[in-house]
Amino acid sequence: MPLPIRIRLSISYFIIFSIAGVLLSAASYLMARHSLAIAFDHELDEHLDDVRDFFVAHHLGSNYAKARSESDAEFRLKDDGKWLQVCDDRRQWVYRSRRMLIAPHDLPMAATLPAAGTFVDFGADNKQVRSLVRTFDIGGHIFVAESGATLTKTNQTLALFRNGLLLISPAIFLMAGIAGHLVSRRALAPVSAIAREAQRIHDGNLQMRLPKLETRDELAHLSSTLNEMLERIESSVRSVRDFTAYASHELRTPVALIRTEADLALQYHRSNIEYREAISIIGSEAVRMSSLLDSLLFLARADAGGEQVQLETVDARGICTQACEKWRPALERSELHFHADLPAGNVPILADPRYLQRLLMVILENAGKYTPAGGTVTLQLKSAGSLAHIRVTDTGIGIPTEDRAFIFERFRRGSNAQHTGAQGSGLGLALAAWIAERHHTAIQVESAPGCGSTFSFALPLDIGATSSDQDNQSAADTVVLAASA
Repeated sequence: MPLPIRIRLSISYFIIFSIAGVLLSAASYLMARHSLAIAFDHELDEHLDDVRDFFVAHHLGSNYAKARSESDAEFRLKDDGKWLQVCDDRRQWVYRSRRMLIAPHDLPMAATLPAAGTFVDFGADNKQVRSLVRTFDIGGHIFVAESGATLTKTNQTLALFRNGLLLISPAIFLMAGIAGHLVSRRALAPVSAIAREAQRIHDGNLQMRLPKLETRDELAHLSSTLNEMLERIESSVRSVRDFTAYASHELRTPVALIRTEADLALQYHRSNIEYREAISIIGSEAVRMSSLLDSLLFLARADAGGEQVQLETVDARGICTQACEKWRPALERSELHFHADLPAGNVPILADPRYLQRLLMVILENAGKYTPAGGTVTLQLKSAGSLAHIRVTDTGIGIPTEDRAFIFERFRRGSNAQHTGAQGSGLGLALAAWIAERHHTAIQVESAPGCGSTFSFALPLDIGATSSDQDNQSAADTVVLAASA
């Protein structure tokens, strides 16, 4: 079973701090040993400088007997506890301390020694001795001198330092554990805050948001991402609630009318004409309700991904012609003038004919619904460049500027449209916008209150089909000319 992330972080920080403590202790020990070694070697070097200065001050370079006697008098008592021996260039001993006699050894030739001298380590009487061998020139006479000392005190100092480090090791590990726990707790504090706030959010308070972090790190990115997700969820839930509320409202009116007419028709004995009028009202409300349900089901399938647009080569002129044939009688019954401005030849485009037909139906229905009697509705199809432009223009009530931002939202209608008495659910343009989006285009609106509206969109021409149609037309013209000849 995996450990909680807090424990894993604590263990990780403990290991990191422990390794850091061990490395720091090791580095401290090595630095201390190096510093003591440098101080020890420097002391040996200074001692040999004192020996050389003594020989220079007493002019002992040319007189071997004098050098021997004065060296013995100088160093026998002063440096009795040190390891010191000096020989001349003829390899005759000038001075040897009693300690050097414990571990006697010859000095190297002067010619083999570097200018800075060389260090020699040897054992004597169960003690470790380190010495420095160096040459110095006194009036042209070369002397070789060796000065040494035991490493006992140095080793004891290092041992005490090492033991001190070992004694504080448990404290180091304990501090590493405490520091790891505190750091992991502090690092996960924002996560805990986010989790607490997330637990408080439910479907009744989706407007709440997680705390915004200013750290500009991964936790801040997580918090902002979750807030964006909450905004999408809130928008979806609000959309579902609005959809349910508006659908219930829109369905309530036709259902109430149908029930009222049916109850009145059944309550008293009526003539055939009165029954026909009641049935006609019920039928018109049923048609309205059926249209509303059809739009609702279409949008529900679209949201669920059940509606798929299949683009293929179709004739835009043919689709516009079918729309004209269907809506011309209804527009004329509403005492509207309907004009169709269509090109003579085919206009091949990439579209789904079923959905494109429905898009035109929605726009033409709105144009006829919100244009007063005596007005004009015009459907225009034009090709320019690589696009086919379809425009529906009316001389109706127009759309207020402040309403254009939401007319393509579901269950939304212009403020002036609600006062005309024209029935509508506010779903038609939302459906049209969805179809246009699936055709990789968008519906453009030009309108002003009292001056009518223009809804337009553009679809790509099928260039290959256009070239083929032109070739077929040219071939037909050639046959006609040949027949005429």
